Amino acid sequence: MMHHWLRYLFLMATALFLLGQTCYSKSIKDYEYYSYDVVFTNPECEEYHYAGPINARDGSLLFAKPKNVYCKFSDLYTNQNNEKSAHHKIITLIKNQDLKSLKMAFLSFSNLDVINKICNQAIKNNNVKVRLIVDKKNKNNKDKLEKINLIKNCKPHQKYIDEGVANFPEVIFRGHSGGIGFAHNKVIYATYKSQPNKVDLIFGSANMSSGTTLHHENWHFLTTSSKSYFASVHRCLFKGLIQFAKSTQMSALKNFKNFIKNCKNNIEMPEESDIKAFIVPGEGEDTMEHITKNIKLAKRLSVSVHRFTHPKLEQALKAASKSKDIRFVADDDLYWSGMINFMPSRNRVVCNSRQNPNLKFFIGANMCSEYFAVKRIERAGAKIKYMQTNQKIFLLHHNKYIIFDFEDKPDAVHTGAGNFTEAAFSDNLENYYYISIPEIVNKFKKQYEYVWNVLATEESKLPRQYVLP
Repeated sequence: MMHHWLRYLFLMATALFLLGQTCYSKSIKDYEYYSYDVVFTNPECEEYHYAGPINARDGSLLFAKPKNVYCKFSDLYTNQNNEKSAHHKIITLIKNQDLKSLKMAFLSFSNLDVINKICNQAIKNNNVKVRLIVDKKNKNNKDKLEKINLIKNCKPHQKYIDEGVANFPEVIFRGHSGGIGFAHNKVIYATYKSQPNKVDLIFGSANMSSGTTLHHENWHFLTTSSKSYFASVHRCLFKGLIQFAKSTQMSALKNFKNFIKNCKNNIEMPEESDIKAFIVPGEGEDTMEHITKNIKLAKRLSVSVHRFTHPKLEQALKAASKSKDIRFVADDDLYWSGMINFMPSRNRVVCNSRQNPNLKFFIGANMCSEYFAVKRIERAGAKIKYMQTNQKIFLLHHNKYIIFDFEDKPDAVHTGAGNFTEAAFSDNLENYYYISIPEIVNKFKKQYEYVWNVLATEESKLPRQYVLP
């Protein structure tokens, strides 16, 4: 009799365990191979002086741009050789002799050091299967296309070809057709020969350009099991990009959305509790709703932007700024996109081309209207600072993230590939993340304090005139 009771209890315990595994998410840390690091580029650059002293808005004299904020291409070598940099970590992965496959999706792919290592180390020496997905507009830029073709035309060593096992690289162009806007993803998915269940994922805010070195960016290096929900979502992403984000009789946009929805629904493992991936198109509205809901719940917000045009995000931050502690760091391109259109005769910035015949629509990538979006949240109570980057050669403060400090749940960060624009939450190809892993959130917090207190500049200390060294 006792034997039957023990057997019954054992079966019940097993059933409850399996039910728990099915119904409740687990931490990404619970999987084998787990390791996770986030690296901020934080370029080390010379101090660049103006031709002569200039006045700040508060009347004080300025002699140079802030050190390690304003950079030039002459600073590239120093940052490429920094062994703690994102660039060095990417190169280390590419050179790993155990690497089996490398899938990469980026808006642009122009980093020659990375490209040469992929060709010479990964493809030629190690016969790694390489697939690169890039935005179709790279075809219209001769310099960028020539660099991408260095990967496309790279061949494994003849011994692999003779043995019939050669993996020839594949380059796929996506975006700008079938309802899809920019192919704006920023993600790498790497697998290994000796450890078939090990996956390395690299994602964040940066393109494979000066984004590894001279832009201000965040790069995430996550190692996990291929069996994790998080890894499975990224397999869905790449399959969607390769097979469904292209024009057919149906729109690419509709095909991609449908595939991502079905693919995610068919993942057997539950979603992890401390890291969540959003794929756009398809989940853009959910992503923005998730952001705005958490803005309402947070007691404090630390925001970092490159572009800022999404009306729902502006409205949420404007409402929150009236009662909450909100800090906001932007590229100074955003500030100057407005101030470059200041009309003394009207004593204000004018972004209307009918009223301002000399209207300059863009500074860097920022539009004149973004200046007013920031001013509106500033008037509501947000504290604003700017990163004085080098617009002349398109070096950027390219971070886009929000840190949420909560009362009743773990603090978190929203980050990823997309800017805070409407297109980035509707028709661009994007990958976003909501992360509540304490170590990662704390790294973002530490970085934000460094940017806010050391690198960024309040408006009163910006130059009165648009002058570059």
